[in-house]
Amino acid sequence: MTNDKIRGFPQGLESRFFREVLKIRHLRILVALDQMGQITKVAKAFNVTQPAISKQIVELERELGSAIICRRGNAIAFTPIGDLLVRHAKDVLHRIQRAEFDIDAFRKGLGGHVRVSAVASLMPTILPKAVRLMLQAAPLSQVTVAEGHFNQMLPALMSGEIDMIVTRVWKPMGLNGVAQLSLGFEPIVVVAGSDHPLARENGVTWEAALKWPWVRASSGSLASEAVNEFLAEQGYGPLTGRVEATSVMLTLQLLRTLPYLAALPEGLARHHSGRGELSILPLNFAGVLSEARCFWLSDRTDETVTLFRACLARAAEDQFAG
Repeated sequence: MTNDKIRGFPQGLESRFFREVLKIRHLRILVALDQMGQITKVAKAFNVTQPAISKQIVELERELGSAIICRRGNAIAFTPIGDLLVRHAKDVLHRIQRAEFDIDAFRKGLGGHVRVSAVASLMPTILPKAVRLMLQAAPLSQVTVAEGHFNQMLPALMSGEIDMIVTRVWKPMGLNGVAQLSLGFEPIVVVAGSDHPLARENGVTWEAALKWPWVRASSGSLASEAVNEFLAEQGYGPLTGRVEATSVMLTLQLLRTLPYLAALPEGLARHHSGRGELSILPLNFAGVLSEARCFWLSDRTDETVTLFRACLARAAEDQFAG
C-alpha cells in the first residue's frame, strides 16, 4: 500500500491511530466495557488478567492523545471521546458480524423454505426486516409468513406445518420439545384516536379507560388472556367492546373512525402519534406482552430455519434498540 492519500476520506481517518493502532480486539474491549462497566468483569469475560485490559486501554489513550475512560471506584465511565469510540466500535463490530453472517450463508448456498407464523403486533416491525436480511443472505431461500395468535400457532408448530412462531409473551412458558429465544422487549401502550375525548384529558385512569369500548384481541388468544388476567389482578373486569381484531392496520383505521381504545406496541404507537393520528394514554400495562420471543422444535436442525432465526434476532436487535 502506498502513502498516497485515499481519495474521498478526510485527513483524520488517515491518522496513524486509525490506520495502524486501533484493532478489532480493541473494539471488542471497548464494547465490553460499555456493557459491563468494570475492567475486572471484562478481563474475566476475555479470560485475561485485569492489568492486560488496563494496558490496552492505556496504550489506546497514549496513541490517541486523549483519555477514553475515567474510573469511579470499581466502575468506569467513558469520556466524550470514549463515547464516540464506543458508538463507532459497535457499528464496526455489527458490520463485521453481518459480513460473517452473509459469507457463511453464501458458502452454504442455502435455498430452503422456512414457514413462519407471527402475531399481528410484530408483523409491521421485525418481520419485514428479518425477511429482507434472509433474502440478502440466502437469495435462493423461500420465506412464507402467516399471521395468527399463539394458541392457534402452537398446534401447527407441533405438527410440523410451520417451522417457527414469533409472538409476544408475558410469563415464562416451558414447552416440551420446543426451544425458544427472547428477541427483546418493547412496552405495550394504550392508545385512542386523536379526536377521542380521553385524548384531551390529563391524568387518565384505568377506571376511565375501561368505561369505553376497546378493539380487543381475539377471544382465546394469548394476548386476550394476558390482558384480562392483568386487569383482574388490578381488580377490574375484562375489556368490553364489540370488535375483535388481529390486524394492526384494521385496528388503526377503527381508532380513526370510532371512539374505541386499543393496545399497541409502543414503537408503532409513537409513529402514528407523531403523525397526529393517535394519542397515547398515560396508562401502565406493567410489562404485559412486552417481550417478543420465537419458538421452534428443539430437534429441528434445518440450516435454513437456523439462518432465519439469526435474521430474526438481528432484526429485533435493531428494532428494539431504537
